Amino acid sequence: MTILRKQYGATNRFYWTTRHFVWLVPLIDLAILVGLAAVLGIVARLGRRWGQEWTFRAVGGLALLPPLLAGFPGIYASAGLLLTTGIAWRLTPVLSRRPAAVRRLVRVGLPLLAAAVLALGASLASLDRLEARREWTSPLPSPGSPNVLLIILDTVAADHLDLHGYPRPTSRTLTELARRSIWFREARAASSWTLLSHASMFTGRWPHELSAGWLTPLDGAHPTVAERLRSHGYATAGFVGNLQYCGWDSGLARGFTTYRDYPFLRLADLRASVLIDRLTTGALAIQYYAEKFTFFDKIGAAVRPFWQRFLYDQKRAEVVHHEFLEWLDHDRDPNRPFFGFLNLFDAHSPYELRPAGIHRFGARPRNQHEEDLLTQWLDEFLRAPSDRLVPPIRDRYDDCVADLEEQLGWLIDQLDRRGVLEQTWIIITSDHGESFGEHPGVFFHGGSLYRTELHVPLLIVPPGHRFSPRVVNEPVSLRNLAATIVDIAGPGASSPPLPGVSMARAVNNPEGEAPAPGPVLSEVIPNRRSDEAPSEWLRKTRWPSAALTEGDWTYIRSGKAAREELYRIREDPGERQNLASDPILPPVLLRLRAELDRLSNGALTPDHFPP
Repeated sequence: MTILRKQYGATNRFYWTTRHFVWLVPLIDLAILVGLAAVLGIVARLGRRWGQEWTFRAVGGLALLPPLLAGFPGIYASAGLLLTTGIAWRLTPVLSRRPAAVRRLVRVGLPLLAAAVLALGASLASLDRLEARREWTSPLPSPGSPNVLLIILDTVAADHLDLHGYPRPTSRTLTELARRSIWFREARAASSWTLLSHASMFTGRWPHELSAGWLTPLDGAHPTVAERLRSHGYATAGFVGNLQYCGWDSGLARGFTTYRDYPFLRLADLRASVLIDRLTTGALAIQYYAEKFTFFDKIGAAVRPFWQRFLYDQKRAEVVHHEFLEWLDHDRDPNRPFFGFLNLFDAHSPYELRPAGIHRFGARPRNQHEEDLLTQWLDEFLRAPSDRLVPPIRDRYDDCVADLEEQLGWLIDQLDRRGVLEQTWIIITSDHGESFGEHPGVFFHGGSLYRTELHVPLLIVPPGHRFSPRVVNEPVSLRNLAATIVDIAGPGASSPPLPGVSMARAVNNPEGEAPAPGPVLSEVIPNRRSDEAPSEWLRKTRWPSAALTEGDWTYIRSGKAAREELYRIREDPGERQNLASDPILPPVLLRLRAELDRLSNGALTPDHFPP
């Protein structure tokens, strides 16, 4: 039911759960129903005939409930249970007249159902083994083809790194790597939120050319870097921490033989079952009201560690790193070059520092009450942003950025000890930045195209120490990463070429010279199927917006009225003074306006976008 609804009826096309849900959900539901049936059966045997009939009706109602809730998620669980119990009530007299047939159906049907569930799980495992076998037996690329490792520091803004002049020491590892890499000072993300930015990096396409949206995954209309390199003979593997917009159902997994997103069979995976999810939602509501009383609050504190493991599924960088290193050491062909992709999610809101992390800029909460209070600040901030809430939230963010960067250093050391760096190009960047009210009413990301959300770090670290460091000062777009990666992999991988310009050519350029980067376009596009979004905060973005950076200028066009903004970024990097109405600058405005129209082919104007 869930698959049919997602494919043909639902506005939201994401599953946001482990891909094993196709067999894990039926197994969980089956276990729940068998357990309840066993308990109710014992009760029924102790009772009279009316007790047996009530038990039969209750089990029947529960058995019908999961497909109803999966197919029609808008129904309240209580209403759904009432409906299915009514159906079971009407069916019970019919079935009770055929007890032998019912017993035969249970004896035969239950084992068959269990076997079908296990067969689904086995088929997924078999497909994974088949894909791995194909990779191991495919022809090798040309000798000397290097490894390529793409590391995305999710939500890490360049303006919060001391590498880019931030006053707090948040980027010791990146600063060290910049001494032996190609450092792009003015890299721009193609969008200010995760999926569109990743999709552009993987395909070389501008966001308006792609299907990806708040509620729709990336489709197969355009080839990805992973597909291209796998067909060229590379081993391909992705390991992601952002489970919502980088999971298997996002479309980003296409082309990766190995793709690890949801850690398999954790407590949180049980919420893939609609029964468990609805019970959890109800329990959260009860917890909210119960914790207002001191007695229940103490009980909540005792069960909180278990409860949080059940509710939350954040996958930290240390887990992603260990998954990647395990694959590197044991699961790949050592004679085959690899393309690896890591998404590290630790700096994303709600900015929860790992237990072993150091509070460098904000005070560590002294107890669980202070931790809960800070979390409530975040919730309050999302509902009603306030300047007084910005400093503690910024402190938490900077703590997470510095800690993530420290973990990145650990990974680089591990690769160095294995001798991997001698044959590997490492590309380190971010998918977007983060806003903290630098512009009135603009917070977090995904809702604007200001520098705070688009300016990202970008380092391309060549293998070993064979190249002199380079600094590129001109603006470049992360959209060019697709062309860059296939260029690094060699001629066979870049034919036919992917869109964009290879930034790896800056290796041979004199310091400060840009590799003809082309236009730098960034976009935020509402979901084409609906202007709903996963959160109330993101539903404010109802109209397409675009930003074009060229030389010293950034031009932004946004909203239903196509409001225009123009900033001279080298003199005004904070984008404080809008020069769009300056009478001296109409030639610049007209040129950038025409260039944006050309790049987007009119797709980003209200007249060409459905309401």
